Parts: sequence; structure tokens; C-alpha cells
Amino acid sequence: MQQPSVLVFSTGIAVAMVLSAMSVFGSPAHAQQQEELPPVYESTVVDLPVHELSYTFRELAGGDSLRMDGTNEQLTLGFGSRIDQLAEGGVLYLNYQYSPTLVRDISQFRIRFNGELVRAVRVNVNEAEQRHQLRVTLPAEYFNTYNEITFELLALAEGDMCSALSNSAWLEFAGDSRIELNRRQLVFANDLSWFPEPFFDVRDFNRAEFHYVIPEQLDTNVVQAAGIFSSYFGAQADWRSVATQLYRYRNDAAFEHEVHRWPDAHAVVFLTNNERPWLFRDYPDVSEPTVRVITNPVNQVYKMLLVQAPDTAGLVTAAQGLVTHRAGLSGPEVSFNAQELANRLQPREAYSAPRWISTKRPVTFSELVDFESDLQRSGYRSKPVSVTLRLPPDLFVWQRKGIPVDLKFRYTPPVELDESRLRVYINDDFIRGYSLNQSGFGGSSERIRVPLLDNNPFSQPSLNVPAFKLGAINRLDFDFTFSARAEQCLVTPIHNTTGVIDGNSSVDIRGYQHYTEMPNLQLFAKAGYPFSRYDDLANSILVVSDTPTDHEVSAALQTLALIGGSTGYPATLLQVMQVSEVPANSRADILIAGGPALDAWLQRFGRSTLDKQLGHHGLAGAQQLMFSPTEAASISGPSAALVSFQSPLHKSATVVALTANQDSFLNEVTQLLRSADRTMNVSGFMSLITPGNERHLPSYEAYYVGELSFFTRMYFHLSRYPVLVSVLTLIALVTLVLVLYWLLSGLARRRLERTS
Repeated sequence: MQQPSVLVFSTGIAVAMVLSAMSVFGSPAHAQQQEELPPVYESTVVDLPVHELSYTFRELAGGDSLRMDGTNEQLTLGFGSRIDQLAEGGVLYLNYQYSPTLVRDISQFRIRFNGELVRAVRVNVNEAEQRHQLRVTLPAEYFNTYNEITFELLALAEGDMCSALSNSAWLEFAGDSRIELNRRQLVFANDLSWFPEPFFDVRDFNRAEFHYVIPEQLDTNVVQAAGIFSSYFGAQADWRSVATQLYRYRNDAAFEHEVHRWPDAHAVVFLTNNERPWLFRDYPDVSEPTVRVITNPVNQVYKMLLVQAPDTAGLVTAAQGLVTHRAGLSGPEVSFNAQELANRLQPREAYSAPRWISTKRPVTFSELVDFESDLQRSGYRSKPVSVTLRLPPDLFVWQRKGIPVDLKFRYTPPVELDESRLRVYINDDFIRGYSLNQSGFGGSSERIRVPLLDNNPFSQPSLNVPAFKLGAINRLDFDFTFSARAEQCLVTPIHNTTGVIDGNSSVDIRGYQHYTEMPNLQLFAKAGYPFSRYDDLANSILVVSDTPTDHEVSAALQTLALIGGSTGYPATLLQVMQVSEVPANSRADILIAGGPALDAWLQRFGRSTLDKQLGHHGLAGAQQLMFSPTEAASISGPSAALVSFQSPLHKSATVVALTANQDSFLNEVTQLLRSADRTMNVSGFMSLITPGNERHLPSYEAYYVGELSFFTRMYFHLSRYPVLVSVLTLIALVTLVLVLYWLLSGLARRRLERTS
């Protein structure tokens, strides 16, 4: 893992030096390139910029403890480095406190950076009641593409019977302790084999920022192409927050010198043979959809991904081709055959999202982690093994007592039976505990039976995860804790304990159906549902206004990035339309971006399904809250809304709208969707945002999407009305008694007639 990183950085430095020299002296190769593609702008940038970054320990720990003690002597924090940046060193600013009972003269802690010792710090017990500050320099030569800072406590506690393993010997860092870094920007090669780098780098743990350069006059094809890229980058970003920045250009010589509106960063540019930025006026036309990597004409430090086609429809083809043809790309450009690509891009099956647990086969834990080592822990009390379970949001778990997990694990056997345990949690709620015995293996003999509906006595028993605790995204934690004993308590144990969750452990949700109540904005905010049912968005339509603004397009791109992050697949078959283009019999789910588009939608298709919801909150007809400030009871301030309702075009389709009564305030909706904490509160059919308040309105007019068998559907809906079920049962019993009485009476009467 480390050798390629060194090679990459060396290559980056070489490229930077060569291009810097070329920019000053020129070269024959560069001159030849000028003949083929004439330079469009002479950059004035000479120096490679330096980026100053800062991470707090609270951010790096992700909620984990920042404490070390006798049972957990190490603390490790990690962060990544972009491949197009070279670290020039860093500084640790530590704020910490420690126990006043530490043994004098021998207590200390060591600091390692990527395995190298950078500092050993003696702990002065006389100053234990103070908060201490320390500045530690991290040498530039120790940095890599992935970096780890490791703290190790070497201390004993006075007066403790077993001070080697005492919780009394502790040291804890404050969450505002931080690391500050300086990174020199490098010039990246014009080569698509690195894609998606440098536009996105998986090693970068910061918020992922993407810049799009689009024409002033937009049509739906440009929005669709940008949406495909946004969903692709969102899928790559995964858990990272995503930010989108738009830049408009005009095909006009009068705007030749408006370089202050040009992105001073890596960016994606969309242009056609007839519509292009003035800076690219001398670029040759293309006959096929083409993507190429070029140098940013305003700042040669950064790169641009030029998405070019004869017309705007070709931009969609170019976007589809690049995000589905990553393997085997090489060189500065690639062209795509529109017909061949269209034949190959067929709609994918529902619920085939790569990040979701499949309902067609068991999914092993090794598929749910990046590296097998993520399933292993060493030490007496290490952090838990965590596995993320992304379940289909509409998984129907009614009358199912649990989600079956076939758990297998290994561990170093304790010398004698003690308090060594494996505890299992789902979303921080305890499920089950296992005693670690001398066998060294667990799972097969101690698993509990999953109450499956078929009640097969020969089925494999397994761990039961409570279904009522399962949302769209779940975290399954396996916490190994080992007891340590020594003949002499002051002798430090040798720390040879290891626990491993077997990668062949699996989650099996075969046989589960899909059925859920709508509207439910929680499912949309967390998993992009219902659009994410088809990860390529083949059953989704993005509706924009006739002249979409930057805020409307940005909101749409942010939402598509959210959906891509949930599914792990780009929206290659997304459709983008204006309201007038939407078929009246469409079965697709509708995503509306902006107030004008929502207004046009309601005018064309009516607002009965929306007003049914609003009426329960006294808001029926209150358009001023969502898109129009000119109603009779209009409000003077801004407001924005995330709203969902049943599509008037099909009973199983859903409309989700991102809207605001002032265009600039639409950004509040994207800020809401971007925040993992705020989306925890999103629910019902509407989230209403004003400058001083945020309300989430429950839904009172439910409809259901998904497929259930007739009898399951009937039993499910009847179970919600126990009184009605009791009355129907009583009527059925009375009817049955009357029928039996009539049959038996008739039989007795015929017997009497025969005997007489």
C-alpha cells in the first residue's frame, strides 16, 4: 500500500517541476501540442499554492473516546492526503489531562506518526490538576496518502492492587486538540487513467467539493449530464458531505475577460460545438461525444474535465460513457459511440444498489468492509468491530422477529474461564453477549434460532437482529473485551489477545418483501427513497423550470449526489424534463427542483393530493410558504420546504419537491439534506424551514408502495384496526354458527322424515 503512494508522489513532483519549467522556457513537445490544440489563455500563475488544513481530534475520532488507560493503552487517529497535494509538514496541538494517581518518574506517553516515533512526553504528577498543552512537529517525510497518529500511555497507578491494568492510570485528550497541515498543490497529469482523481480523491476525508461550468442558457440535456456526474461523484464520496458550485458562461466576446467568475479549482466543463466558453473558442469541433482532461486555462495548477459533444444530447452520452467505462481508460481523452452505448445501457433491476444488502442472496461481512483487517481487533479493550448495514428502506418486517445474521468469530483462548466476552450491538442497543471460552471459536454452538416463518427444524440457527431497531442505515458493533491475569499483578500482560469476526459471517434477508407507508421524508433524506429503488434512476424524472436558476440546479445536483451516495451507483438513466414534457400517464417518481417548477406542476396536474396533507395542518392552499410570495395571506420573509406527496399520475408514484419562496433561500433545503444530524429529525410529508425555525409536519393521508401478496396485505391492514377485526371475527363466528345450525337442523329434519 505504501510503495505505490511514494511512486505517485514522486511522479506528481516530477510533473510539477516539468510543467513549471515548461511554463517558463517551453518545450518541443509542448509546442507540438499547441499546434494540435492551440492555447486559449496564458496563465499568470507561477507558484504552486499551499493549502492550510486543520482537523480536530473530535472530528478524527468520529465519536470514539479520546482516553487511554491501563486496559486500553493506545489511541489511534487517522486521516488521508490527496494524491495531487504534497504534505510539507504538520503540527499537533495537544490539550490533555491525566490522573493524579500516576506513579512518579516512570509515567509517560509516546507519540508515533505512521509508525515513526516523533515524541516521548514525561508526565509530571505534580501538575495533574492542570490542563496541559503541547506542540509537536510532524516531519514532512513521514507523511503518506493515509496517515495515522498513535498515542501510547506507559503509566502505572499508585495504591492499586493491579496497577498494570488499572483504569486509574489514565490520560485523556480534549476534543479541540488538533492537527494543522500544510499541503503544496501539485500539477496533475492530463490522463484519464487516474479518473476520478483529481476531481475526487478517496483519500481526502474533507467535504467533497465539485465545480461545474455550464452555459448561461440551459436545456434539460445539460442538467441531465451534470446530474449524472453529480450522482457519480456522490457515489464515490459515500459518507462524506458534498458541496456543489456552479459557474455560468456566455458565448460572447464581451465576456472574454470575466475570469473572476472562472473556477480556481478542478472543474467539469460542458460545451458543444456551438455553445462554449469564450476561453475555449479556438478548440476544434468534435464529431462524437468526447471527454478530455486539460489544464485550467486560468490557473495551470488545476485541471478541467472537458465534456464536449456536437450537441447537448451528446453531453448525456459522454457523461454516461465516462462513469460506466472507468476501467481501461488511458490518455488525455476518450470518445464514445452513442448507439453502442445506448444498446449497452439497459435499465437495472430494482433493489440492485451495490451498497444495499441484497434480498436475493446472503451477503458476507467481507463484502461490507473495505479491508479484511477491519474485522480484527487486538488488545484487552479495543474499539468494536463495526459493520454498516444498508437495508432497502422499504423492507417489510411485519411479524418478522428479526433479521438473521449468521455470525462466526475467532479469538485467542483465555488461559482459564474468566470475564472475557463478545458483546453485539445494533445502533448502540445491546443484542447478545457471548462468553469467550477455551475453544477459540464462536457462533456455531451458541447462536440462537431465528424465528423464520417456515419453522424448518433443520435450518441453520443464527443471530437474531431486532427488526424494530432497523432503519435504512444501521451499524452492527462487535465488542471484544478480554480479562488479563498475571501471577504478579504488577507485571504488565503481554497483550497477545486478538478477536476476529469471520468474513464469512453473513446477513440473509432473502424472502423479505418490499412494502412501506408513504410519504416518508425520513427515507428520502437518509436513503434517497423512493428514487433509489432503481439505482440508475431509470424510474425517476427530475423536473426543472423553463429557465432554472443556479440555486435550483445546485439543489438538484446536491440531491442526486445524496442518492448516489446511498446506492453507490450513478444515475445513468435519469430523465430531466420541464413540466410540459412530463407524460400524463407516467409511473415514474418525480423530483421537482425549485418553486417555479412546483408551481407549474400544480397548475398542470392539480394539487388535491398535496392539499389533503396540508389541510390537516391548516395550510391548504398556502403556496406562499413554498413558492409564491404573492398570495392573499403572503408572508414577508423567506421560507423553504422539502415536501412529498402522492403523484397524481399514478397511485404508487411519489413526488418530492425542493422549493422556496425566495430563490436564494432554496440553499437551506440543501443544507438540511447535507447535515447528518439535522436529517435525523426529518419525517412526515413536509420539512418547513424559516430563518428562525425548522418544523417537520407528520402525514395524515397515507398511501403504500411496494408489492405484497393479497392475504398478507389484507392481514397487515386489518391488524391496524383491532376493534374492527374483533367485530368482523364476531360476525364470522355468528355466521358460522348459523350456517352450522342450518345444516344440522336440515340433517335432523331429513332423518325424522325417513323414520316416519
